Amino acid sequence: NLSGTSASCALWPVDLKLTHLDWNPEATLIHFQGQYLTICDLDYIILQGEIQNILKTKAAVDIGEFCLVEDVDSGRWYRGRVQNWKKDLFDVFLIDHGNLLSVDISHISSCSNDLFILPPKLVCGFLANVLLLHGCSHSVVDKYFSNLIKKHVTGYIQALLPHKVFLLEAPDINIDLIRHGFGRHVDTDTFLLLVGMLTEVPLKQNMDPVPDLLIKKPWGQEFCFKSSCLQGYKDILSLCGPRLSCGTRAKVRVTAAVNPGLFYCQKTSMETDLWEMSKMLATVNESRIKERNQKTPENLGLLCSVKGKDGKWYRGYVQFLPVNSQLRVLFIDYGFFESVNVENVYGLPPDLFSTTIMAFPCSLSSLSDEDEAVKTQQLNFLKAGLLGRVLDVEIRGFDKEQHLYSITVIGVEDNNVKEPEPIQELPSMIIESVSKEDLSPQCGYLYNETIMGKAMCKTLEAEGIHVNSVFVGFVVHVQNPSHFWIRTEKRNDEFEEMTMKMADTFSQIKLDEDVLLKPALGTLCCAVYEEDMHFYRGVVTDTYKHGSEVLFIDFGNIEKVPHKLIKKMPETFANKSAYAFCCTLVNVFPLDEIWTCITSDFFRQAVSNKPLLVHVVQMRKNKFVVDLHDMESKDNQSITELLISSKQAAYWNNVTIEPVVQNNIDLTEKTRSLTEKTRSPRYGVKSDINGYTEQLHCEKVGKTCKIETEKVQAPASFKALNIKPGCNLAVICSYIKSPSEFWCQPLDKHLALKELMDELQQYYSTHSVPLNSRGSCCIAKSPQDGRWYRAFVIEIQKSHARVMLVDYGFTIQIKEQNLEAIMPEYLYLEAQAFRCSLNNPIKPADPENSGDWSPAVCKELKDLVFNSTSALRCEVTQLYVKFQGLYNVVELYDTQTQQSLTNLLFKQSVPREEPISAMQLSTMIPESFVYSSHDLRPGNEEQVYITHVSSQCEIYCHLERNTEMIEELENKISDESEKLMQDSTTAVVRKLSLAKYFDGKWYRGLAHPVQSPLHLGVFFVDYGNTNISEKTHVMCIPRDSDLLYTPMQAVKCHLASVSKEKLCSDVREWLDGAILNKQLRVVVIGKREDGSFDVELFDGDVNISEKVKELILRFSPEPRTVDTQSLQLCARIKNRPPKKHVPGERPQHTEDTEIHQLSCLPDMKVSSGFRAMCFVSHINSVDSFFLQLSEDEPTILKMGENLNSSIIRDSLKSATFLRVNDLVLAEYEEDGALYRSAVTNYEGSSRFKVEFVDYGNSAVMGKEKIYSIPKEYLSHPRFSIACSLLDTSMYKSDILDGSGCVPSVLEAAVESEKGEKSPPTPATLSPKIEKHRGAPTINKGDSKENPRMITKSSVEAKSDCADAHIPPSIQVRDTEASTVLSVLSNGTFYARLNRTSELLTAMESCIADNLYKCKMVADEDVKHGLECLVQVDMQWHRAFVQDVGLETCQVLLVDHGTTVKIPSGSIQRECSELTKMPHLAVLCKLNCLGFSEGVAAPELWRETLKPMIGKEVKLVFVCYSEAEKLWKVEVVKDGLFVLCHITTSLQQNEEMVPSTAETRIEEVEGEFNLCTSPPQQLFFAPIDIDKAYSGFAAAVTTPCEFCIVLEDLLLVMNKVSLILDDLPEQMSLPVAHLVPGTCCLFKSHTKNKWCRAEIADADTTAVLNLVDYGHYEGIPYEDCSKLKRLPEEMRNLPKVTYPCILRGVKPVGADGQWTDGAAVFFQQSLYQKNLQIFFRECVSNTHWKVDILAEGVHVAKELVDAGHANYIDVIEAI
Repeated sequence: NLSGTSASCALWPVDLKLTHLDWNPEATLIHFQGQYLTICDLDYIILQGEIQNILKTKAAVDIGEFCLVEDVDSGRWYRGRVQNWKKDLFDVFLIDHGNLLSVDISHISSCSNDLFILPPKLVCGFLANVLLLHGCSHSVVDKYFSNLIKKHVTGYIQALLPHKVFLLEAPDINIDLIRHGFGRHVDTDTFLLLVGMLTEVPLKQNMDPVPDLLIKKPWGQEFCFKSSCLQGYKDILSLCGPRLSCGTRAKVRVTAAVNPGLFYCQKTSMETDLWEMSKMLATVNESRIKERNQKTPENLGLLCSVKGKDGKWYRGYVQFLPVNSQLRVLFIDYGFFESVNVENVYGLPPDLFSTTIMAFPCSLSSLSDEDEAVKTQQLNFLKAGLLGRVLDVEIRGFDKEQHLYSITVIGVEDNNVKEPEPIQELPSMIIESVSKEDLSPQCGYLYNETIMGKAMCKTLEAEGIHVNSVFVGFVVHVQNPSHFWIRTEKRNDEFEEMTMKMADTFSQIKLDEDVLLKPALGTLCCAVYEEDMHFYRGVVTDTYKHGSEVLFIDFGNIEKVPHKLIKKMPETFANKSAYAFCCTLVNVFPLDEIWTCITSDFFRQAVSNKPLLVHVVQMRKNKFVVDLHDMESKDNQSITELLISSKQAAYWNNVTIEPVVQNNIDLTEKTRSLTEKTRSPRYGVKSDINGYTEQLHCEKVGKTCKIETEKVQAPASFKALNIKPGCNLAVICSYIKSPSEFWCQPLDKHLALKELMDELQQYYSTHSVPLNSRGSCCIAKSPQDGRWYRAFVIEIQKSHARVMLVDYGFTIQIKEQNLEAIMPEYLYLEAQAFRCSLNNPIKPADPENSGDWSPAVCKELKDLVFNSTSALRCEVTQLYVKFQGLYNVVELYDTQTQQSLTNLLFKQSVPREEPISAMQLSTMIPESFVYSSHDLRPGNEEQVYITHVSSQCEIYCHLERNTEMIEELENKISDESEKLMQDSTTAVVRKLSLAKYFDGKWYRGLAHPVQSPLHLGVFFVDYGNTNISEKTHVMCIPRDSDLLYTPMQAVKCHLASVSKEKLCSDVREWLDGAILNKQLRVVVIGKREDGSFDVELFDGDVNISEKVKELILRFSPEPRTVDTQSLQLCARIKNRPPKKHVPGERPQHTEDTEIHQLSCLPDMKVSSGFRAMCFVSHINSVDSFFLQLSEDEPTILKMGENLNSSIIRDSLKSATFLRVNDLVLAEYEEDGALYRSAVTNYEGSSRFKVEFVDYGNSAVMGKEKIYSIPKEYLSHPRFSIACSLLDTSMYKSDILDGSGCVPSVLEAAVESEKGEKSPPTPATLSPKIEKHRGAPTINKGDSKENPRMITKSSVEAKSDCADAHIPPSIQVRDTEASTVLSVLSNGTFYARLNRTSELLTAMESCIADNLYKCKMVADEDVKHGLECLVQVDMQWHRAFVQDVGLETCQVLLVDHGTTVKIPSGSIQRECSELTKMPHLAVLCKLNCLGFSEGVAAPELWRETLKPMIGKEVKLVFVCYSEAEKLWKVEVVKDGLFVLCHITTSLQQNEEMVPSTAETRIEEVEGEFNLCTSPPQQLFFAPIDIDKAYSGFAAAVTTPCEFCIVLEDLLLVMNKVSLILDDLPEQMSLPVAHLVPGTCCLFKSHTKNKWCRAEIADADTTAVLNLVDYGHYEGIPYEDCSKLKRLPEEMRNLPKVTYPCILRGVKPVGADGQWTDGAAVFFQQSLYQKNLQIFFRECVSNTHWKVDILAEGVHVAKELVDAGHANYIDVIEAI
């Protein structure tokens, strides 16, 4: 009997991301925690901040109540719910994190309900319908669950426990558990009963209905059916069920249960039969599945075979007809019901019809027993049976009516359920991995916190850090000021040593070797960091399909790494603790509730790449709270104070900073040479190649503290002297320890030091300034002479301090009481002593003295220095680092005798030169290459080769006498580079490197970081030029290489008497072409203190310096064209071998072949004040574009035809070798044509970058497409002129970037001249654009432009004169001061921009000058559309023929906007010069956005605008109408939009204009009824195209129909609401005004209030648009009498909502309609989110096409990614 069918309902589907899983082996239930995918992390971050800041009040709480609880370890407060209470401890569950905290009442606070409005971030519960098997391996199950963390699952809520604890069925997880033998399937009723018995909470299945929209979602929907009685199955069960006798005992398993009064059992003896039957059904039905598509579906009948949710096959009984492709089936051998998909149901094989049903229904006989103990015992037995145990039962009776066996359970056996053939392996979860975009910042939060906590414990032991510790550290990774990672200076060397060993280890391992297979969470590994491709230590924090997420424990950043790049960590690296630890900055919190990107970047810049003084003020569970001080800043500023003073953070005094004793901080110069470690692990280079000027003691003394009574200030520091290799300065030796270590002072600052010392004695003899315990920079009193000295504290022990006197270099030990704090006024002078060593390499002559210098040697050096009768000079040749810090390798000279002190020591056989030993290499690390003056002295004359021109007064050169040394150096570099490429594990010096240049060869260089993380800046020390190189093209030089000790070959020279005050790019460019790579003669005039030389430069007898000065004089007073041909040098220039050239400019052979350079072309005569008509040939930006003179167009066309003729092509020869600036012919890819070009760069692999010199664009091509240029094509100048705009303010939107048509023809006026030779430096232009010529769009930076595109565009332009009506240089959003010229009858008007007044004068002058060229037009040729010249009032004007009569015609004066009638016989043609100039009268129309354009509008516009003729107004250009060939504008007069004047006029002049309704009545009924007042209308507030607006969604239907509200209009919305709340009695709306577009007041039933509305339709039903809400409502036409007129004060308030269409996407369906799924997805994308709206296009008077970013994500992209939409073929860039 199927009449008992009951309604079905869909279960609620939920999508979750799992964050935690655990299981109870006893109960076999699986507990989970997860997050909804729609969760907004930002809301919870803001809430967490509010929780920390609110006032906490203690209060008593009961179990189940919400409260705030404090984590004792971290000191942070969280939302929680009390779960248990034992004695004085409360167990509180953190509802947003899932943790359980046990605290006493002092850590619990009550709070307002407002903090609990936001629902818990985590949901928790149990996985439904699955129980774990007792026999499965705990470790394997734990691994499986760990793999599920952060996976997305879809499930169905079967029931709810108290506190919203879910019973969630997750089919994918259930199937996986069963498939791998971890669990068994349980039907829903049985599971609910079991959970109810375990929790002692009665449950029932969730029956709440689900909206139809969810049921129709494309993925499968789970259904449940309401329980029905067994009436329909009694006969079947009674006839086919097992027969049991009363009083007998049996061993059974419970297979299904509804309650203790109804459950089903199977005898254990039937298990084998059941297993065999299931296998047989599987065999039969799996073959049916393959045949199903080819056959007609069979008639099932009531009995069937069905595939259960566990994947096994069972016998079933169909209960109901299908509902939504699902059947309700009774599993007759088990006794439970389940809904299954119809595809999983087949007919039952006939031979199984007669097989006995193996389940029989039972009831506990003890339920009616009054003995509670017996009842409880029986229920516990039943619970054990539900958990899988075998029950020993006795049959007590049988109820025929209910068909139930009454049983008593005698006992329980431990024979738990075992699934046959389990697969005990770690499964791979079938749920798809999430992509990077799906991950929120909170993913894995708790797990990462655990990892960081464990790592910190080990690091604490190794570092010895505790509260109040002070040390030097370096920030290696920054997320924000509350989360960054620090490495200590103490362990940095150890870390770098480990890194080098790691690189050595993994360089021997192949890609597929030692891969970490199936990495589990928490596994230590070595992983590759993508940016530098080096291995670093890490720990796995998450796993994905193709890789894992790795936390680099020595840096702190988390990255995704492919599987093959994650290796097993060798034991030698695993036993070291992490070298970095997580920190948070003390006493700051974000201004905007969360740390913004701007603040984080500011903080990152403030702390990166510099030593910081770190003070640990508090230790939390997983991080340190630290106070940071910048040791490089002028006053050692506190980073906390820097953030607060820069308004990047707010001050929050939640941690008191106690002064601490800073013990034994020995800051070595190694601090300075640390590898740059920024946000992530990578080998780096120090940011400043001049960093070698910093001295050891300046590093040491750079860490000090000032004392303030109120708060801690940043430590003070001494400034460092600026010492570089090559510096030559007079010095005083202040302290000599040995030839390898002595200290010098600059002589020129000796007097300043003396004055400072006097001030110190005077002040500190009468004042006492206690030294802060953290202070390192101080004033010390020497026990030797009792004087006060500036000093740096090295160590304090037992009331004694060891300090270094920073102005003298020696170290003394004094009592701590003799230390005073230094006052700020005594820090202005740099620390005067710098440490030196006599020039390297020298070795002690007395190695028996413990490898040190003998006292006799040291005494001899002291005698030489202190007995010198004249001052000493010190020349710094190199910098290196030893254990103690930075050393300056120097040569000391006696200024009088010019003798070297090193030579004097040699004469006395004291030291001897020896090769660098391995021991020396291990103790000294070069910080610079070796400087040499090459024995150049004033008066010397040398032959040199110029290698680089830095400016008009500074050059670099090679000495001709060093040729052999340079050749030998190049050979060494070649050999060394080959070794380095084969072996990358050698110890290296970081910034001293070899870099590959464009020619493919390697050169020595100093590397320094640049903005791009993939590149380095390299200064080539042997040539003088600087280049940007890829990191892969830079290799560090090993410490043992001779390359580090070969002197730098580039000699820096200054042209004597050449001014450097007025730098001129033209002069530098000329100098570059005249002397680069050529042999010249120099006369040394003098030597500078930086080691460079002043010289006179000669080419033969020509003094180059004099020529340069002449050029400077020519260019400086009055910029004009300079014929550089007259400045060519007369002397024959000797060509040098390749080794003398700057890298990249060296020729590939030395044959005496004639090479045409770009400088061979004649000059283009362009000078300041030059004006000409031009074409735009190529555009990079408003600051860089190219023009062609229009008069050159025929020549360019002719040359192009000749170059591509068959005769020329057949005679061309391929270029044999190429250099930069070589003039060639190159084939353009787009059209295959040849053009004159210049080589600009070598791109590698025989590919060159060339510039098409007559057009300005560039392309990269193979050498096979480059040919030598015939000589006859060298006579033409370069036809493209490089330009930049003088005033770019009118192009704020960068209109020249190709987003619109390029203005091809323009008049250019050269304002200033920057250069003429090629490659040209842009000349600055003032643009006066005259006429669009339909040029094709040019994309910015497009290297595939057609060099001949201008020719094409100019031809096309002449065929379409309509475009001539579009005035140039007007862009959407422009606001222009203009004059109204005339108003037409249709309400349009002509205006002239005030800035074109000069152009009008120029045009009138041009007409007068060219009138003789203009011929008369025959009467028969006068036609509509003719552009001509006409004479009006004795003045000739350009005109456009509008109408032709018998003897007269009507023309429009295109520059004046007026219409006149003239005789047909007086018309003259325009000459070509006049046709190129734009029309100066701009046709405009008022933008009526938001208004209905009725019959009355044009008349009203005309009457309003007529008084403005001849007057100045401001025009806001809204958009250009292609259809009407006019601009839609807003007119601003007296600060108000004229459109507002018009609406006021419409409402005040009641009899002026007939309404649209009246016009309609007049036409239909022939009556002349004038309404007493016009219809009221509302307008939109003006908006700017492409500007980013903030707003939110008001009403959302589909991507083609939604409304948004701008934040700018919230005040308007408030004002409207206030008016409506206090609304006076209003007049009813006249019947005549019931027309579309009329605005009124409407009492909305949905809003239950008066609303502003606009009539959209008024037929049988009136449709009203609620303009402030964005949706429509309808009322019967007869109810229109209830509509009211708008109050006066509302008429000028704009509409609040903007109807919009999402730009760039279309529905996926062929019908072009948005699906319900797409609509819901779109609504969710906008709902309650902060939106950024970009208005792109007005598609009608009422709708806008927009782009929208929701929380920074493109909504259109989300629609496409989700499969709901496709991109439209052409999408403009945002």
